[in-house]
Amino acid sequence: MGKALIFFTLCVLARLSRQDEGCLGTDNGMYSSKCNQPPAELTKEEMFKNGHMKPFGSHRPPDSIVEELPYMIAPEDFHALYVSKHKPVVIKGAAKHWPAYTKWTDEYLLENWGEVTFNMETKDDDKVNIPPSKKLKDFLKVYQQKYLYLVDEVHPTMREDVIMPLCLRCDEMSSKFFVSYYWMSSGNTSSTIHIDTDENMLCVIRGSKKAILVSPVYSNDLYADDADLLGVSPVPADKVDLEKFPRVMNVRYHLANMGEGDMLYLPQMWWHQVDSGGGRQQAVALWWKSKPWWKEHGKHAPPIEAEVMFEGSKSERKYSFGNALASYETWVNDVAPLAPRLKCENQQERMSEFRFETDKGDNWGEEDGETYVNRGSEEDKSEHIDGELCEFDQANPLNPCKLCMEDDGDENCLRYILDYCQVYEDRGCVVQLPQLLNKITKEEFENIARMESPFHV
Repeated sequence: MGKALIFFTLCVLARLSRQDEGCLGTDNGMYSSKCNQPPAELTKEEMFKNGHMKPFGSHRPPDSIVEELPYMIAPEDFHALYVSKHKPVVIKGAAKHWPAYTKWTDEYLLENWGEVTFNMETKDDDKVNIPPSKKLKDFLKVYQQKYLYLVDEVHPTMREDVIMPLCLRCDEMSSKFFVSYYWMSSGNTSSTIHIDTDENMLCVIRGSKKAILVSPVYSNDLYADDADLLGVSPVPADKVDLEKFPRVMNVRYHLANMGEGDMLYLPQMWWHQVDSGGGRQQAVALWWKSKPWWKEHGKHAPPIEAEVMFEGSKSERKYSFGNALASYETWVNDVAPLAPRLKCENQQERMSEFRFETDKGDNWGEEDGETYVNRGSEEDKSEHIDGELCEFDQANPLNPCKLCMEDDGDENCLRYILDYCQVYEDRGCVVQLPQLLNKITKEEFENIARMESPFHV
């Protein structure tokens, strides 16, 4: 018996050793494409030993290294193969032909945008202690020594140095663009574990990045409902206490490695944690709106007959942000085979022809004060909720559209939608709930859950 136990232990250790040796990259600290094999099934004890009080993702190797394409892809294929399926992908070197790739030196930035004020963050992505905004000329003087990270919208005139990627040059996608962001630092930044409610193409101009990507089906394993700010996991990325957050060991993830010029498609609602390498770092992110297709019953929302099942943990709370995110991803996976192929008839527009929404106010780089807000296609005659299309089944007399017309952020509206979505399998629920709940506080969410419901069947 003793010899058998010793033999079994040696086999396990040898298996783990072979896995680590084959999976680690050349710097012995970044997983490589050799991880793309059936993932090892580790015990809770092994995962605790590997990951307790260590960086997020240490509890197990990634399920895969995100697929890397050595070439640009057509927008029809990009949407069909990746966006509609929420499948991340890295497109290698795609930003190297941007003017920004060669032009955006500190001297060039100073000469052209030195007087522009940009928002700042700390390198550890502290959402509480946010530094004051700075003019770019003042940031450039100190960023190599200070713990500062420029994170703000791309100034409209800076977009002249950014070329819309071919895979996004489709009127059925690019008409839904929301905003573009610019990141700049001296390196070694680390983000929180968080979600974005828009599709994201993260483009590295200078430096390198490593991104851990987690499907929304694991939202409850990242303690989404326990966050002080919904959409930002309370699990610290730098040192995970697996005694305090044991469900993290349930999380399976994918790893994306990005060098200069690489682009990462990061699906909306996916949890991600991004680290930057050392040295000067620059990146641009292009965000656009996306909505999953309808199920076979179309726009009609039938009563819910069975609870949604997904791979990660399910919250027992009646109202759960984590469950809403997991339900969204489950819906996406279910309808992906039903989504029609995009036509993308107009792919040759210049960058200046693409219009971006902005949160920066009327004077953000536009002398005429004009800003763009996407209102949907001309063919869509749906009602709007607070300026956005009403996604709910309008044939259902109980739909939230009329109640929420004036302000979809109103607490009565949110509570009504939460209860309505307990009863009906409505596409509007998976589209709207994550958007409406993201970035409200835990206290606000709990207050909404306690209030008297305006919804009555």
